[in-house]
Amino acid sequence: MPLAITLTLSLTAMALPMLETHVPSITKWAQHTSWLVPSDPTMAQLLLAAIAGSCITVVSVVYSVLLVALTFASMQFSPRIMTSFINDRVSQTTLGLFIGTFAYCLILLPNVHVFSKVTLPTLSLTCALVLAAACLICLIYFIHHIAIAIQVNYIVDHVARETENSLRSVFGMPLKGAPTEQEPLIEPATGTTIISKRTGYIQYIDEKKLLDLAASMDAGIYIYRNVGQFIPAGATCINISAIGDISETLKQQLLNCVHIGPLRSMESDVEFGIFQIVDIALKALSPAVNDPSTAICCIDHLTRILMLAATLEPPVCRITDQNGVIRLVSKQTSFLRLLNVSYNQIIPYGKSDMAVSLRLLRALQDIAGQTKHAPYLTGIGKHAQRVAKACASFFPPEDCEELLGRLSTIEKRIEAK
Repeated sequence: MPLAITLTLSLTAMALPMLETHVPSITKWAQHTSWLVPSDPTMAQLLLAAIAGSCITVVSVVYSVLLVALTFASMQFSPRIMTSFINDRVSQTTLGLFIGTFAYCLILLPNVHVFSKVTLPTLSLTCALVLAAACLICLIYFIHHIAIAIQVNYIVDHVARETENSLRSVFGMPLKGAPTEQEPLIEPATGTTIISKRTGYIQYIDEKKLLDLAASMDAGIYIYRNVGQFIPAGATCINISAIGDISETLKQQLLNCVHIGPLRSMESDVEFGIFQIVDIALKALSPAVNDPSTAICCIDHLTRILMLAATLEPPVCRITDQNGVIRLVSKQTSFLRLLNVSYNQIIPYGKSDMAVSLRLLRALQDIAGQTKHAPYLTGIGKHAQRVAKACASFFPPEDCEELLGRLSTIEKRIEAK
């Protein structure tokens, strides 16, 4: 986006003075804005130079300070939150506007002739003033936006909203009744294996294209690793149960359906968003930080994600073609998997803090209220028992009455369903 804005304003600076000179209607209209700009060419040049210098100075100073602030934020919360700031549209637009205004003024300077009687490009100079005012307004909003964006509550809420969007795309329609039961996956003993040629994290799997390739070969495809998992070069990536040999071209087409990169992506990786929130919670619970309020905030947002997951149809591990033949088998996440990822690490770290343990039990109680599916309720009950048992070992019995009361409420709710 910054590059697109800069190129657009640069082309505008080249084209607008020419249009003012050769298009009579624009020349006539530009005369109405002549009162906004200086009539002296020297003053016009100084104006453009001042705007250009101010823009590049503000960019260098503000973004240098911003990088320091983001570095401290990543150290305190999680280094993975830097991805959110890189993708922030306000930051991108602000940078593009300042750099674009700088380029606009530099390109426009040669069109202001000091030792000539050529009419000044008043419309172009007016646009420079408008861009300068826009930069000033954008700078004020940018500072306000960043001051809010580096607060932990905003960071966790932003990650949670992105995770919910990913969850809706990976899971499915709202759940009607009980979710579809999945049979255990068994790795194929025969078939042709395809080795990964790249090292990195699986960011996305093009299941539609894989399904079409499997149908064209009349074969079944088994994917060994799920989205978000790390795969080194040389590890088995895909198994094809096809009749006859498979060409190298076809193998490469199958590998191209598995997108691998150096970083995990939120596009199809629900667990990655949960990992980011869990990381922030674990740092907050560490003795060096000791910030249980931040950990409770993370638990609250994990609760909203899991409550949504409990109401959606989980992704299927086996995809069939139009004739009902299984063509694609892959590992998929599930509600119970997300439940484990969310709380398995927080429970042992938060057992020494009563407030954190009580909030964990309240979260599990809220999640239990969203489902009637027996396996889901069993998993929630096990985590509730783990929380109560871990926390009760740190406190005397008289301090655990509320803790055990919440555990009893969860167990009664599960039994009633």
